[in-house]
Amino acid sequence: MVLPPLFDPSLEPDLGPDDELIDVNAYFIARLTGTGALAGLADDYALGRRGGTDPAENRAKALFARAAARVTARGGHAAGRLRAMGMALRLAGEADPALRLAADDVELVGGTTECGADVVPAAERTELLGPEARWTRAAAPDGRVHLVIETDQQLPAAVVLLKALGPERVVLCGRFATAHREALRALAPFSAAGFDDWAPAWRLGKEWSGDGAPVRWVRRAAEWQAGAPWAGWLAPDEAAALPAEAWRECRGAALTVARRASWAEVTGADGRRTDLRLVLDAADGALLRVELLVGAPGVSAEETGTTARRLLSGPGPRLAGLSPFRLPAIRGGAAPRAWDGVPLIRHTTPGHDLPRWDRFTAPGTLDETERIAAIGALNAELGAVADLFPGRFACCVLAAPDGTPVWEPSAAVVAGEGPGPDGRGPGSFVVNLRTGSAFRLHPKLTPVVERLSSGDTAVLNRIGDEVRRKLTDRLVQAGVMRRSQ
Repeated sequence: MVLPPLFDPSLEPDLGPDDELIDVNAYFIARLTGTGALAGLADDYALGRRGGTDPAENRAKALFARAAARVTARGGHAAGRLRAMGMALRLAGEADPALRLAADDVELVGGTTECGADVVPAAERTELLGPEARWTRAAAPDGRVHLVIETDQQLPAAVVLLKALGPERVVLCGRFATAHREALRALAPFSAAGFDDWAPAWRLGKEWSGDGAPVRWVRRAAEWQAGAPWAGWLAPDEAAALPAEAWRECRGAALTVARRASWAEVTGADGRRTDLRLVLDAADGALLRVELLVGAPGVSAEETGTTARRLLSGPGPRLAGLSPFRLPAIRGGAAPRAWDGVPLIRHTTPGHDLPRWDRFTAPGTLDETERIAAIGALNAELGAVADLFPGRFACCVLAAPDGTPVWEPSAAVVAGEGPGPDGRGPGSFVVNLRTGSAFRLHPKLTPVVERLSSGDTAVLNRIGDEVRRKLTDRLVQAGVMRRSQ
């Protein structure tokens, strides 16, 4: 079984003892996001071998690459590692002619993964996947292989791997391949491969599951199995469909919510309204987080902002993050003409043979510009004070261990060489990957903050009261300290 990039690195398929996994996704992530790769990116940006024409911008990217390397080397905390991974992928794909990468997404330059005619040329143009093609061919030199396509984000890599392996010996499987079988059959090189409706069950990888115990991954109520720990990312109606006993075995879950009047009236992406009060009665509130969708039909920026702030301060499930609303595509049958009581008109997009969602118009709905602005404003307002997820990763839903780290796991102290990103010469900077911000440290305080970033909170007791107060206030304001000492 071959798992192409780009897929959630915290998940692994639950396979039988005789099955062999060739995890090309893990190979790709390790190659592009390891400390060595990040150090190379930093050097290339600092020396002008990479990036644009603005030297200051290139020096800033070098600084963030070094911070990502420090966070990665530190290990441990999942959120920090994932944000460092996201930074590495964004920088690695910045100059690629075909693909732009993010921690949990991929975009095609001049196209979309909803259009097969865009996917194949992008796969042919990209310069990011050559080593993966060679590695996979060496790992599976002959015989039948199953290529697992769970999401559209894997499509460019799937094309590359199909050609490397030879499509005639490949069987396509997974949720996305099954859902879009007919469209893929009409698209070379997928047309030469076989198809299987099978899709694997998933679990959190041991290194991401906290204590290393197997944790089943659940996206629909039907996937839950009694007697085993589980975690999941669920629509409200799927969460409500689980029996009360299921929540006793839950290690954490995220709920995707498009509108919330109260916990008795919660609307998912498909417009179904669900009463979640029984879920909240059965589940420990600390286990549940909410992914809030922005731009649902008839939902204003003001209403979304109010909901986000209420989720931030509780009681009940807390805010996990903000995502753009997408109206789920309807394949076959009559599509609803309303969403949670709001009338809408769906629009088909010519050439989109691999649709994930439907475009629509509805009264009182944010347009694309307004939606982007609303998400940006709320992230700026809440990002520094809320522990939002670094992306849509399975491991993020796990309930946090007791105790909050003093130092932000996504922040690091790094040296800026040459003129520095601010043009004031060499120095040390605090870089926060969670907020995307950085500031210069006074040379006398650099050793103190470096010790603090390594977990030595006692170092604050060795400086004067006034200096300690000003320093901690500055670090808390920057979001790199979680509480004052």
